[in-house]
Amino acid sequence: MRRLTLTEWAAMAEVIGTVAIVISLMFVAYTIQQNTNALQGQTENILFERHADLADQFSADPTMAEILLKMRSESPQLNDVEAVRWEKYQLNMLDIWALAYTRHRSGLLSQTQWETWDIYFTELFSAGGERISKDYWKQHRYGWDAGFWKHVSQALFESEQQN
Repeated sequence: MRRLTLTEWAAMAEVIGTVAIVISLMFVAYTIQQNTNALQGQTENILFERHADLADQFSADPTMAEILLKMRSESPQLNDVEAVRWEKYQLNMLDIWALAYTRHRSGLLSQTQWETWDIYFTELFSAGGERISKDYWKQHRYGWDAGFWKHVSQALFESEQQN
């Protein structure tokens, strides 16, 4: 049996070192993916919790349910206090949509979850009692970044321009 030279030992150590680096990089990539999945899960939970809190207002506070029923009627008429409460509700719902938008853009919300929330809010705000007018949106756009403002404008009002 021949003894290995120092050069052969160095070459073997280099191969072993390279394999160790590749394995550690694979572990880092796996860990990053796990962390991303955890952050996406946290974002999904935050969105569901915020939405559930707003939805709970309708069961905890019957006057909010009455306001919703008025808004879904043929010709909604709200008094000043009801109008303020309704506007706050709508702005909170828009905040949840904006949260989903910004979290998705930063990779913290999966594409599937983003599409689900986006369709939900687009439908919510484009029809029925929750409908947002173009004028209302223009008056309140200052509350969100330009990317979200453009997205909502396209989602809610682009089809109106084509008709």
